[in-house]
Amino acid sequence: MAKHLPVNTMAHLPAPRVMHYPDPAPRQTVEYLTPAQLAARRREQQALYARWLVRQAEFAEHDRKVRRFWLGFGAIVAVAVLAILAALGWLAWHALTGAGIGVLAVPVVVLVLAGLVVGGHRCVTVIQHWH
Repeated sequence: MAKHLPVNTMAHLPAPRVMHYPDPAPRQTVEYLTPAQLAARRREQQALYARWLVRQAEFAEHDRKVRRFWLGFGAIVAVAVLAILAALGWLAWHALTGAGIGVLAVPVVVLVLAGLVVGGHRCVTVIQHWH
């Protein structure tokens, strides 16, 4: 029985050509700092970081205030819309029952209004392109 040894099937191909592209970006020289210079740089960076933290806290406080305002405004608008809908429903109820149409006509009116809302609804597809 003959043994089939592994064979390099890529032997007939030429060796790959290595390309070297020099980087045109200028290199910065290494800057050696004395311990005093290093301590001064660290103090400066710590001061900048402390200023950044203060600014972030100010931004967060402003965001909280704006969010609180808009949530309150939205609650007021929602209550107003519900009150208007309740008043319109009350008026429709009294108009239908007072005109002698009867209570059984109310579900028909609700279904007609729901059909108008659903039938008039147009689906708009929005495609967002994220980078």
